[in-house]
Amino acid sequence: MPNLSFAGLTSARLTSRAGRIWAVAFVILLGAASAWAGEKVIFPLTSQYPYSYSGLASDATGNLYGLVAGATQESCYSIFELSPVSGGTWTQTILYTFQSCIKEGLYPSGTLTLDSQGNIYGVQVSNLSDGSGRVYELKRGSNGTWTYGLVHSLNPDEGAPEGDLTWDKSGNLYGAAYYDSTAFDGEVFELSPQPGGSWKETILYTFNYGDGANGPVGGVIFDSQGNLYGATFFSSNANGGGAVYELSPQTNGPWKLTVLYNFVNGSGAAFPDSRLTFDSSGNLYGTMNSTLDGGIFELSPSSGGTWTETTVHNFAGGDDGNTPVGNLVVDASRNVYGVTSAGGSGCNRNLCGVVYKFSQSGGAWKETIVHPFESADDGSKPGAGLLLDSAGNLYGTTIHGGSRYGYGTIFEITP
Repeated sequence: MPNLSFAGLTSARLTSRAGRIWAVAFVILLGAASAWAGEKVIFPLTSQYPYSYSGLASDATGNLYGLVAGATQESCYSIFELSPVSGGTWTQTILYTFQSCIKEGLYPSGTLTLDSQGNIYGVQVSNLSDGSGRVYELKRGSNGTWTYGLVHSLNPDEGAPEGDLTWDKSGNLYGAAYYDSTAFDGEVFELSPQPGGSWKETILYTFNYGDGANGPVGGVIFDSQGNLYGATFFSSNANGGGAVYELSPQTNGPWKLTVLYNFVNGSGAAFPDSRLTFDSSGNLYGTMNSTLDGGIFELSPSSGGTWTETTVHNFAGGDDGNTPVGNLVVDASRNVYGVTSAGGSGCNRNLCGVVYKFSQSGGAWKETIVHPFESADDGSKPGAGLLLDSAGNLYGTTIHGGSRYGYGTIFEITP
């Protein structure tokens, strides 16, 4: 494989969007484009933008956590906490500001995650040619202060961490690196806490060109049996359009790779580009960017061990939005929610965006526009996926609008 820089890889992923695909596996019924009564901006930002591609996380008491881009090159981005207070308002607290992004060449990737003690973890990627990165932690002190610490640095041969981190029941962290310094291949890694506060890295699997899957995106997720699942942007099959894979633990040695599905560029869904999501029946969902406006796919397991791909929807760039971003979320009724960064009622390809819902009705998928972003006060251009809480409320960010300053919003949608 050729040696590409971080910028070159990004370009390769973006240019692969060329070529509109109109094939749809079954009928899509478009719902009424009306906003839910419970949609509201809970916090308009006035000096810092929500960081693109990084969604919101929450703790057990309902506080929200996220990243905002800094106002200067030296104060490059900050981690914030948003806490609900009486009267339905929210208060923002900046917990930590990273310094010298330009000098260090490190930028955040993916959504933050919290451990059981409320400490915060995330990943940084390098925009330098070696494509390295790091996993960091922000520890909560008893006096209300937060302390930054390095969990692990990935060297150039390991690659840049991509997407979100995932916890297991024992408190170990799992993630994926997109590519190394010489190829697209990438790896999946585990970080285990050690006595004294250090962390041990174990490489669970290193992807090789020829595996049928390489270039993991969006991180990994667990099933109830302890297997890991993820997507890759590339695959080595003819007309490869990415893949969905499973990694199963073995008694000794690397985990076992099983490619569940190889996408074929030019014949439907291809180039998955987000963290996967399970529903209660074991179906997997993700977003793709094989068409001009993007789409959503479903993978369903069968008793014979094979998986069937269904293209849930190809966005058309009109009222239903275009360019889905971030992860999908699924509620208890198996409804699927997500956002597009553009399109919507009256916007077409402009940077407005929508929050959408897909539900099954009579064997077909019905799309409902939960909320179209249309006004300056409302915000526009969601840049990351949604957060779904236990009460069915949706939370997200936009990177434009929200006030006369136009720095973006944090919004809530209630059922």
